[in-house]
Amino acid sequence: MLKFMRKYARSYLIKIIFGVIIIVFVFYFGAGSIREKETVITEVGGFDVRDAEYRESYNQEVEIFRQLYRDKMDDKLLADLKEKVLSDIINKYILLSEAKKLGISVSEQEFADLIGSVEAFRKDGKFDRERYLAVLKQNRTDPEQFEKSQKTMLLLRKVVSIIRDTGAPVSDADIWAGYVREKGKVDLAYSRFDPAAYKDKVSVTDKELNDLYEKERDRFRGENTFRLKYIVIDGAGNLRDDQAYMDLLKAKDIDAYGKQKGLAVSDTGDMRQTELFKRFKTLKIETWLKDLRKGDVSLPARDDGKSYIFQLVTREDGKPMEKSAALTSLKARLTGEKAKEMARLAAEDALKAKSPGTRTTTGFVSRTSASIPKLGEIPKDAMDLLGLTKEKPVYGKPVEINGDYYIFSFAGEQDPDRKEWEKNKEGFSRYYAARHREQFLKSFIEESKQAMLKEGKIKIVKPAKEL
Repeated sequence: MLKFMRKYARSYLIKIIFGVIIIVFVFYFGAGSIREKETVITEVGGFDVRDAEYRESYNQEVEIFRQLYRDKMDDKLLADLKEKVLSDIINKYILLSEAKKLGISVSEQEFADLIGSVEAFRKDGKFDRERYLAVLKQNRTDPEQFEKSQKTMLLLRKVVSIIRDTGAPVSDADIWAGYVREKGKVDLAYSRFDPAAYKDKVSVTDKELNDLYEKERDRFRGENTFRLKYIVIDGAGNLRDDQAYMDLLKAKDIDAYGKQKGLAVSDTGDMRQTELFKRFKTLKIETWLKDLRKGDVSLPARDDGKSYIFQLVTREDGKPMEKSAALTSLKARLTGEKAKEMARLAAEDALKAKSPGTRTTTGFVSRTSASIPKLGEIPKDAMDLLGLTKEKPVYGKPVEINGDYYIFSFAGEQDPDRKEWEKNKEGFSRYYAARHREQFLKSFIEESKQAMLKEGKIKIVKPAKEL
C-alpha cells in the first residue's frame, strides 16, 4: 500500500506533506472524541473511540493520499487506509492509557508555552489572545475543544518521549552489527525444486477432470468481442467529466455529444477483450466492461489528468469451447498445480531432513537487495532472507521465486569497507540510535496491544471494513 511513501520518505515533498498533517492536526486532533452521542466503534483501556473521530482522521488521510496518488487511488488502497487509520487511533489510546498509568499530565504552563510558540497566534512578537480566538473562530474550532486536543497532543509527546528513552542503550558493537546488516553482503547456498521435474509423477483422474469441468464449464468459452466509442476530457479544461457523464446518460449518443462539445470521438472497432484490456491497461476497464450492455455509458475512467468515457456499441460473447479442448486445458492446469505442490513438499522435507541435495551459491548479494541475481525478486514474506548469519544459518521455510521453490542457508558474508565505516560512523550512529528508539516504541505499542486484547481491555465494536 505505501511504496511511494517508503521510497520518498526523505524527500522535501513528504516533509511538506507531513507539515500539512501537523497543521491539520492542530485544529482537528481528538475532536471526535468529545462527541458523546456518536457511535462507539472501539474501546481502548477505558477510552471510547467514536465514529466521528475515525471519520475525521480517515478523511484527512484520504485527502493526503489523493494528493500523492491523484487518480490512482483504488479500492485496495482505501481498504488499507481504513485499517491503518483505525490502528493508529487504537495506538493513540494505548499511549494515553500508559500515560494515565504512569501519572503523566500536562500543566497549564506547558499548554501556554505551546500556543505561545504558534506564529498564527502571535502579534508584535508575543502571544495575543484576541488573535488566538480569532484564528480558532476562522477555523470553526471551539477554544475548549482546541485546548483539550492540544493538551492530548502534548501528553502523547511526553509519553512517547519517555517510552523511547527507556529502550535499552545501544553499544558500539550493536551499531557496527547494524551497519553490517545494511551495508554488508551475504553469500547464500541454495537448492532448487522445480515443479516441472515432478510433472511425470502427477496423476489426474477422469473423475477429477469431469467434476472440475462441470464446476467451471462457463469459463470455457472463446473471448468476448467488443466495439467501443470514447471521448477524452482534459482535466485542465472547462468541461467536468461528471457533467459529461450525466449528459451522456440522457443523450445516449456519444457521436452527437462529441460534436456538440468539440471533442474527438474515437472508435476501437471490433476488439477481443484481452486486446482492450492491454490497450487501456491503466484505466482498468476489465473491472466494469463485462457489466456494460449495448448503448450503456461507462463512468469516467481517470488517468494522468485526463478522463475517458466509453459507450458500448456492440458486444459478441465468445462461443463455448469444445469439451475435449476444455478437458485438455484443465488437465494441464491440474498437473501444474499438483506438480507445484509436490515441489513445495519436497523442499519442506529436505529442510526438515537437513539433506538439501545439490547446492549452488548466489555469490555475494547486498543485504538490503530486493532480489537475488539469476533467481529473481525476493517475496515480501521472505524479506529477512538476506539476514542469515553464522548464528542463524538456515532459512526456516521454502521460498517461492518465479514459480520454483528454494531452500537457503548461510554460506559466507562480506563486511563493509572499514574506511567507509570510519567516514560514516558518526552519522550512522545517530541514525541507528534514532531507529532503535522508534523500533522500541513500536514494539512497546504492539506488545501492549496484544496484552490489552488478551485482557479484554481493547474491544473492537466495529471492524475497519465496516466503517
